[in-house]
Amino acid sequence: MNIPTDLLRTFVSVVELRSFTRTAKAQGLTQPAVSAQIRRLQELLDVELLDKTAPGVSLTPIGEQLMEYARRMLSINDRMAEIATPSSSTQLVRIGARKDCMGPELARMLSSMRQNWPNLRFSVEGAGQRRLLQSLKQDEVDLVITLVPEKPEGTARHYWPEELAWVRGRDASFDLNEPIPLVAYKDQCIAYRIAVATLGAAGLASELAFRGNSGEALRSAVAAGVGIMLAPRTRVPAELEIWDDSPLPAPPHMYGGVFVRSTNELLNQLADHLASGLRPSPTVPGRMVFAAPRAALPEGARPPF
Repeated sequence: MNIPTDLLRTFVSVVELRSFTRTAKAQGLTQPAVSAQIRRLQELLDVELLDKTAPGVSLTPIGEQLMEYARRMLSINDRMAEIATPSSSTQLVRIGARKDCMGPELARMLSSMRQNWPNLRFSVEGAGQRRLLQSLKQDEVDLVITLVPEKPEGTARHYWPEELAWVRGRDASFDLNEPIPLVAYKDQCIAYRIAVATLGAAGLASELAFRGNSGEALRSAVAAGVGIMLAPRTRVPAELEIWDDSPLPAPPHMYGGVFVRSTNELLNQLADHLASGLRPSPTVPGRMVFAAPRAALPEGARPPF
């Protein structure tokens, strides 16, 4: 039995996009054509891949097993096509990144990627978590690097836990009887919302003392003692101090993730490269290495956008 790769590609796309409609748009098909391909694949394999009793797009247990094989088969197929028909043209890869990640670390990784993939050029857009993931859904970016408040499971190519810490200037001091001054991008940014909620749960008032539009601006404000902010513990710059002996309540941890637009060998390789440079070091106690590619969201799980 030979399994057509176009059926597998449609199957993977339906699961990853969690929508027959979005898959039809992404592949230039009609929705009935997508449904027909899924039916044909199920008839060919003589199994039910999608759980019809669950809301949305959910995999059956056998569907979850076959999804991983489908991804691997498509990866091999795409790699063979790249080797057989190399392209000399330059390809644009659109990357969306959270603003605090748009520094020397990302620049070094992009330089390394240019060396490994000389036919690529990169466009990088900085934005907040919600906007980045929405842009990915709307096919406006190819890869996204961001933080999410919950474990993203099947929506991410890679993810890892990020421990948040209170960060202040080295000589800064604050009166806990007054509202805690916070530094953030805006009052809707995820780190600010978590900071306000964490302080509020402990009965502490807070205020947005400084709003900046770049990571450098936020770091400068914190270093000058304007206020404090939450930041991933592994990404605190040298000029700032992790306030470990702070009387403030400990913040919850988050997850860093690299998200890809579609099942594509090139994008998967780039995502793997970015994840290897961004994940916290596994040699640090309590750290986890990035997770392997995941299957679809389990029943009842909620995506991070």
